[in-house]
Amino acid sequence: MFCVGTVYALTVLQTELSRLLGVSEPWSVVPFGAACLGLCVGVSTCASLMTQRSVHLVAAWGTMLWGFAVAIAGAFLSKGSFVWILFSLLLGGIGVGWTYLAVVVLVGRAFPNHMLARSAIGPMGFSSGTAACIALGSVFDFTSLDAKSLGTGLTLAGSTFIMVAAVTMISLHIEEDIKRKSPSFLKAKSESEVFFSTLLFFNALPGMVIFDALLPFASYHTQGMENDPLKFLPYAMIALFSGGLLAPSLNSILGPKITFAGLFSLRGFSLVLLSQFSNTNVSISGLLLCLFGHGAGFSIIPSLIKAKQEHPASFPSSYGRVLVNWGIAGVVGCILNGVLGASFGNSATVGLVIGVISLSFSAALYILPSFGDASLMCFERNI
Repeated sequence: MFCVGTVYALTVLQTELSRLLGVSEPWSVVPFGAACLGLCVGVSTCASLMTQRSVHLVAAWGTMLWGFAVAIAGAFLSKGSFVWILFSLLLGGIGVGWTYLAVVVLVGRAFPNHMLARSAIGPMGFSSGTAACIALGSVFDFTSLDAKSLGTGLTLAGSTFIMVAAVTMISLHIEEDIKRKSPSFLKAKSESEVFFSTLLFFNALPGMVIFDALLPFASYHTQGMENDPLKFLPYAMIALFSGGLLAPSLNSILGPKITFAGLFSLRGFSLVLLSQFSNTNVSISGLLLCLFGHGAGFSIIPSLIKAKQEHPASFPSSYGRVLVNWGIAGVVGCILNGVLGASFGNSATVGLVIGVISLSFSAALYILPSFGDASLMCFERNI
């Protein structure tokens, strides 16, 4: 999960593309969107793969595919081929989807009575992977590297991910996994899945918009800080992990409806404030709240889906269909950053739009009695 979590750190590469390849600002945010498009394919096909092969193998294949994509993206960067970088990351996004869903299933099997383990594994891996990449960007000063040097670094990183995948295939007990494997119940989306898909999309959208342009976002909103945002951002990823760690407790105390309404309200309010006021404290608080809410939502939603399953074996296919909206949120975030960010020349307008959307969804979730009640009340009864 650490390996594929580095997809959230593509902003470190994207900020250098204009300098190295002469890519225009709107197009410089597209690599993350390409990976998110591949992510849609990965999560939608993962459940089917896991019914045919060992879940361990699918997790390893996904990591290997992401590693291969990062490695060849580095090679194409050295050659100055932007289009082929996009293609390689599109392919790599499929691997991210495979690994993410397969690891969630594996952890759920290994710790069936520990919901926290299953819910925290994603935020933990993605926060640590992103933090490590941003820290490396600061240590090695990517802004001073040429295309060949940065491309070589990407190739080395991808090769490392491939090695992790190889070790996974060799060390885990695949035979045991095959014996425990159950058939997946593939069916059309239920009414609850449609609601959970909507919930996940709007939960993921603020975070995906920020991750698509994390460095430009942080640079714009922390103007006047003495330290480089690159030095602050790795520590900010603790908020992403904390969301995954603390959300189950909040959910059990407040219930999912109030928890999500609160998370949407906090993020929406902070993003609107960010768009209107240039204040370092407001900027840092807003970024931390958005990261916390992103991790918290991804921590809670699997349990909501699991509570609605008549057959435990149907969880991977059901969650995979819902997770498609994670990738869609990333593509939409890329479009918003490319169109609005480039048109207005800053992140304030994008933040305002996403803030209003989050506040509107929070109001709908809290005020409309029929919106999501059938899905969320089932979870509260299971608690």
